[in-house]
Amino acid sequence: MVGTPALRGWAGLSLDFAILNIMVKHLRLLLLPALAAGAAQAQFMPTSISGRWRIVKILPTHNPQCWDEARAKSLVGTTLTYKADALVWRGGAEPITDALSRTISRRKFLDEYKVDLPELGIGTASVTEIDLQHEDADITGATTEVPGDTIVLASPGRIVVSACGVFYSAVRVSAKPTARPAAGR
Repeated sequence: MVGTPALRGWAGLSLDFAILNIMVKHLRLLLLPALAAGAAQAQFMPTSISGRWRIVKILPTHNPQCWDEARAKSLVGTTLTYKADALVWRGGAEPITDALSRTISRRKFLDEYKVDLPELGIGTASVTEIDLQHEDADITGATTEVPGDTIVLASPGRIVVSACGVFYSAVRVSAKPTARPAAGR
């Protein structure tokens, strides 16, 4: 091309700057939508856990724990809310950057957590575990763990969450029923 600066490459080949510029522009146009779609997916909360969950009890286990009984009991009765891009607990929202899901066998769960699935009231050979990715946060005052950021799907309507080695059973909180008008005569 006349009037276009050219670059002499290592092998003596000529690469036209105008063509290179067009290639970079088209590459950006191709990659940006894909990157934007990936970012949107990174903030996707699995529908299996979306909504409100109430922590109903501590599950007795034999693994190492870093909380005393009083601190562990303080979570019972609290509510976890899983939104599209955040985990909400005790009024504070922790932004979620990704939700990683995996199926983990009973043996692998025992190896990783030093807890057997039957201790959690789960009688299956494997479970689905969802690990919510977020920045470290000191919301409990004892650890950078966020209660409810690792979820085990125990059954429909029941999950198991942990904090500082303490495992909790949580149940789905259904929407409050609407009041029916009184039947009149």
